[in-house]
Amino acid sequence: MPIMLTQAIIVACTLCFCELLCSPLYVSFAPRVFPILPWALVAMLLAVMFSYVVGFALLWCAESFAYRMKRKLQPVVYAVTGAIGFGVWTVWVVLGIMNMISGRLGMGTVSADHTTIAAINGAVLGLASFFAAFTLGERLAKHRTVVIVLGVVSVLLAVGGGYVLAAMMHAVV
Repeated sequence: MPIMLTQAIIVACTLCFCELLCSPLYVSFAPRVFPILPWALVAMLLAVMFSYVVGFALLWCAESFAYRMKRKLQPVVYAVTGAIGFGVWTVWVVLGIMNMISGRLGMGTVSADHTTIAAINGAVLGLASFFAAFTLGERLAKHRTVVIVLGVVSVLLAVGGGYVLAAMMHAVV
């Protein structure tokens, strides 16, 4: 398997797992608006979208930046790239969707304090996922079946999240 595709799949799966763990944090930003598990699926959709669209570009950028560096510094470049990318994605996209839904319900928007917490959380998740992608990418690329299964699982989680997001949007219109 191509290493960059494998890395994107690792980013997607790592972010899906982390979003599942962090969904109670995001749900607490807008109490009584989002149930935990449906929001986790929506967050997984957004994480997979990030991984397979923006993530590919960021992986390419990280590879370009790290190409001539010492091998020991390369994971740091990947981690910082992921932290910046997913931190910004979290604030602009994830919180944007939360605000859109909670605003339509008349529940207000996410506060500045919660935005800061979400940005830090997104940066940590991006750091972890891109670090995992760099450190596991070459080894996992040799196991084609595992990579394909992980890719299919991430896409299925995104499809489930898309269904839940569509249902949420339909309910608040």
